Amino acid sequence: MSVQHAVVIGAGFGGLSAAAHLAKAGYRVTVLERNEWVGGRAQVLETDGFRFDMGPSWYWMPGEHDRWFADLGFDRRDFYGLTRVDPSYRVYYGDTEPRERENVVDVPADLDAAASVFERYEAGAGAKLKRYLADAEHKYTLAMTHFIYKNYRSLFDFVNMTSVSNAGALDIHRSYAGLVHRNFSHPYLRKILEFPVVFLGSSAKTTPAVYTLMNYVDFVLGTWYPDGGFSGVAQAMRSVCERLGVEFRLGTEVTALRSSGGRVSRIECRNDCDTDEITADVVVANADYPHVELELLDDRDRSFTAKRWNRKALSPAVLNFYVGFDKRIPELTHHTFFFDADWDTHFDAVYKNPRWIEDPLFYLHVPSMSDPAVAPAGQEAVYILVPVAPGLEDTPERRERYFDMVMDRMEARTGAALRDHVVFRRSYSINDFRSDYNAYRGTAFGLGQTLLQTAWFRPANRSKKLNNLYYCGHYTVPGTGTTMSTISGIMAAQRIVEDQGGSATITEGRAPVSA
Repeated sequence: MSVQHAVVIGAGFGGLSAAAHLAKAGYRVTVLERNEWVGGRAQVLETDGFRFDMGPSWYWMPGEHDRWFADLGFDRRDFYGLTRVDPSYRVYYGDTEPRERENVVDVPADLDAAASVFERYEAGAGAKLKRYLADAEHKYTLAMTHFIYKNYRSLFDFVNMTSVSNAGALDIHRSYAGLVHRNFSHPYLRKILEFPVVFLGSSAKTTPAVYTLMNYVDFVLGTWYPDGGFSGVAQAMRSVCERLGVEFRLGTEVTALRSSGGRVSRIECRNDCDTDEITADVVVANADYPHVELELLDDRDRSFTAKRWNRKALSPAVLNFYVGFDKRIPELTHHTFFFDADWDTHFDAVYKNPRWIEDPLFYLHVPSMSDPAVAPAGQEAVYILVPVAPGLEDTPERRERYFDMVMDRMEARTGAALRDHVVFRRSYSINDFRSDYNAYRGTAFGLGQTLLQTAWFRPANRSKKLNNLYYCGHYTVPGTGTTMSTISGIMAAQRIVEDQGGSATITEGRAPVSA
């Protein structure tokens, strides 16, 4: 029997993951990537001695990343090291005097120390935090064991004895904000616990409480920094793929998927295609799902119409600034949040009534705090991220005004002179995401993680129309983020192997890795 040929479209984390697992399962694998780098949104910007990760910046769930390498016969430690970030992050609140102690909160990596911080703002909150996180751990274990490493072939894969018997423990019918507010009253503490939902595609008021499991990931499993940043992680995954025999064709853009007899029969592309088209037994699309559906497939081959895509809840778009400063900025930490604007107004502008607002929340990633190689000696590399609604008009004038706004707020809250020390900056937003990644409406994180876009209700990882077309990445199961996208590649590979009558590459019902 001849070796099956699998073509993976897109070398993001999901595509790299699927390619490696398919290669291990015995497939001949070719990865087609339109850009000249691997890692998808984990693009790198290098200039004037500064080095910026342009995309992912939170390395969470380190045990699941380690498991990915181990499942393929490798040891993550042979590729890159990890450093736990401490404090996990700093938060600036309100409009009082710069650096006032009670207005700036550092969240330590150590759980006992974090509980002491909570206690300082609210009597009894330290003990409450530990009980709350124990509950979040239970949710995390249930989710990882029964719902994350899972393919959903029918509704009964989701609605079954496991999900019904654990519905109460998972808090599916309670809101994220409702559970947080039930346990904590101080607004600072509530915001610390609620911030992870910013990138899920809805506000804490409308997100199911099951996602408070992210607080366990944050406080207990911790925030880490990988050597070389996220591009280093992507390069490590590429190295694993190549050792398993995967072929990469960078600078190769897929322009169409043609079908015959209910299957993808040929892949049309430009640049590094010898004959301008490729054939494959199996196709895995790691390109953005709506792009594949609406721009690469013929109408008859689409699983979802344009109207259906337009009705789906998306995660935010972003306005990013990559800024080099010619001095150190001790007023910042590796991860720093500015929650000094109205929380509800920002969520309303991103999710309910899309618009550019005057006082947005924003986040800073300062890798030079942990890695001196990313900036010249005595200088600082700062990545500023402002969540915004997808599909907004993105103009140079708007970007310039937001940069001034952010710099004003940073100087006002920290008391540091910053603007005169900027020696490099570049912006990146909705138009760039569309151009570089074919991102639907310029979104940065794909499909939102709402209740009705979770598990079975999320777009399936197999086409409804073409029986050899599969999907991975942040639009399909299990969800958004680099870790979930990596797992999506595993699940797509597993489904392919099972559909071909082979043994599963990964067994479902896996207990989570705790560290």
